[in-house]
Amino acid sequence: MKRTLKKVKAFFEWIFHPRFIKAMFSFFCLILNDLLFMAGAAFILTAVYRWSTNIGLILTGVFFIFYAYLISKKAR
Repeated sequence: MKRTLKKVKAFFEWIFHPRFIKAMFSFFCLILNDLLFMAGAAFILTAVYRWSTNIGLILTGVFFIFYAYLISKKAR
């Protein structure tokens, strides 16, 4: 029983360590940023495709290029 309690205590000390919480918060913000960018791009592209297909295709390419640039910048 004591051995299990030690393991549980060590687990919670690891989970609530400030460095771990900071890393998880940073990861959460990164994912949230990507999701908001994709949602905004989808909204804009939907509006543009209703207006003109050609402009929508061009803008889709621009979003893909910009997103690829952002991903490559994060990898550096």
